[in-house]
This record gives sequence, C-alpha cells and structure tokens, in this order.
Amino acid sequence: MAFFVTTVGFAQKINSDSLKVEILGLNDKNQHEQSILVLDRIIGNSSSTAQDLFHAYLLRSLTYKSLYNYTGALINLDLAEKSGQKTDFAEAASSRVLIEKLFIYFDTKRNDEFTALLEQVTPEKLKHIDGETRAFYECIMGHLEMHKGNYSVANTIYDYCIMLLEKENPKHLPIVYKVKVELYNLMGQQDKAIAAYEKGMSYAEQFGIDLYKITMLETIIYFYADNGNYKDAYLAQLEVTKQRRKYDAANRSGKLNDLEKELQQQRNDITLKNRKYMTIALTGVIVLLSALLFLLFKLLKSNKQRRVLMENEVVHMRARLESYVNRKEHREEDDNGLLNLEKYDLKRRHIEIINLIREGKTNKEIGNTLFISENTVKYHLKIIFEKLNIDNRSSLIK
Repeated sequence: MAFFVTTVGFAQKINSDSLKVEILGLNDKNQHEQSILVLDRIIGNSSSTAQDLFHAYLLRSLTYKSLYNYTGALINLDLAEKSGQKTDFAEAASSRVLIEKLFIYFDTKRNDEFTALLEQVTPEKLKHIDGETRAFYECIMGHLEMHKGNYSVANTIYDYCIMLLEKENPKHLPIVYKVKVELYNLMGQQDKAIAAYEKGMSYAEQFGIDLYKITMLETIIYFYADNGNYKDAYLAQLEVTKQRRKYDAANRSGKLNDLEKELQQQRNDITLKNRKYMTIALTGVIVLLSALLFLLFKLLKSNKQRRVLMENEVVHMRARLESYVNRKEHREEDDNGLLNLEKYDLKRRHIEIINLIREGKTNKEIGNTLFISENTVKYHLKIIFEKLNIDNRSSLIK
C-alpha cells in the first residue's frame, strides 16, 4: 500500500491514479473494509493535502456506492467537494463531484435532484472528466433517449460508450450491455438482447466482479418475464438471490460503518491521552508557580521597602491561580450542572459549536457538521472562551 504515497518535507503526496487502482481493485474483490482502512490513513493524517483528501473522499464515496450505501456516498462527495475547492484544480474537482452525484440520483430515481443537476452539466464541465466517467455519463444519456422512444439514437450512444470503455476500462462494459438488453427488448430484437446479456455476463465473469453479475442477472429476469418465459425468469431469480447473499451488500455496508466508528474512537482515545498529558503538564506548572510564590514571600521579608509591591504581585498571582482552580465552583450553572449559556452574550453559531462540543465532537467533526473549516471552528472557540472566561473546552462539558 505504501507504493502510492511519497513524502516531501512534512507534506504527504499521493499518486491519485495508483490509489484509484488499488481501492477499486479491492472493491472488485469485495475487500471494502481494507479500502476504508487505506483511505482512513490519508483522511486521518494531518499532513494530507487538500488534493490528497479530495481523492480519498471521492474513492470512499465510490466504495460506499458499490454497496448501495448512497447516503454514505453522498456524504463523502460533499467532503470531497469541500476539499477540492482548496486545490489548484477546483473546477475539475467540482465537475467530477457533480457528475458522481448525478449518477447517484439517477440510480436512486430521485428525479427532481437528477434533473436539477443535469441542467448544470455543460460541455465545459464534461471536459474535466476522464473517458471512463464520460462513458457512464453517456450511458445515462442513452437511457434517456431510449425512454423517449429514440431507439436508434440510444443504440448509437451505447455503441459509443462501449468504444470508450473498451479503451479505458473494459471491466465496466456490463453496465452498457445491461441497457443494451433493455433496448433490444423494446425494439423486439430478442436474439440481440440475449447476445448482449451473454456478452455482459462474460465480462463480469472475466473480471470477477460480483456486483456486475448481479446487475446482468436482474436485467435478464425482467427480459424473460416480459417475454413470458417465467421458467427462466424464476431460475435467474434463484441465481440472483444466491449471488446477493454472497455479495451481502447490507452487511458489508454495516461493517464499514462500524469500522469507521472504531477508527474514530481510536482517534478520540489519542486525543484523550494527549489531554491527560496536558493535565499532568498543567499540574507541574501549578506546582512550579506555587514554589515561586513561596520564594517571593521569603524574599519580601528581607526588604521592607519592596514588601508592599511584592505582596501585591503575590496576591495578584495567587488570585489568578485560585480563579483558575476554583473557576468551576463560581460559575453559573443550569439545571444539568452545565455552564448556563443564557447568562452570556453568545451568537447562534457559538451556541451550535458549544452543543456539538457537549456531544463529544472534535473540531474537525464540528467543521464538517457546520460546513466550516477547522480553523474557523478554532476562531469561534477563542471568542467563546473569552466571553465565558474559561481556558478550555472541558469547562463547557463539566
């Protein structure tokens, strides 16, 4: 896995093409959890660049999509878009995210969202996508023409898609042959429909992609049923059930969610560990300050003239120390024992951030939730600390 990552100074540089080959290869072998682990190393690395994050989130979206987890796919596309805006290829990144969302809305039959996005697709945006993605897009255009009754136009588009995928990545050809089966059936050319099915299935078996085997089988079920061949439709249905049980998309998707939660918990544990070290360090500082106070007190005894000035300084330092140690005891609390926010002049954004902190969210998670950067979250926290007269986020939840 290390072959696609090189280090330049402290910044991580990823070969996006090699990463794509690795992740999609793992997905084709149904090793989706391994894909998530590889991508998490990039997403969880503070040295990853915006470009690295864009490619990682995009591939994580495709991983979830391959398991029919379209919600997870869309969430990661939004994250990819945010990261992509910080790169020097922002327009290309935005175009790719737009097309991938278009595919999801088409697959899930969310027609309103699909139509709205399709209107945003311009020839200029299509220039930014690769041949493989262009083939998927054109396949949808052929599907639209087919359902308008423009069979000849649709067939020409599908042939163009086949040409693109034979050149770019033939393992995806079952996608086109699937719709070829539907088209030939509508045209009354059943022999060609069967031939398209056999060709699509042969590619699915050649590349060992279970998802495409299921796709081809589901297509032939509808073909057989539409032509009154219920026996073969039933047999194909049995095989689909077998293949779906083997693929087990729902269970795999659930495992990915559990894995991501576990990885997040590991990061939280590291954060808590760092806080523990900070507490120890702070205790050392307090002890040191106490020792200094005692020394100052001794020195004051030797010089009466400087005594008043030094005592004032000691009192001041002691007051600050006691204020720090006893601050929780003197603050105004609500019925739940939390800091009563109504007593302070806080903006709505500040309240949102405080509530997310009380839910245990990290700065990065807060930023993702509110669609703001992590630096903006830190800026708001600085203002919150000043208004509430506290030094850290722990005071917000205790």
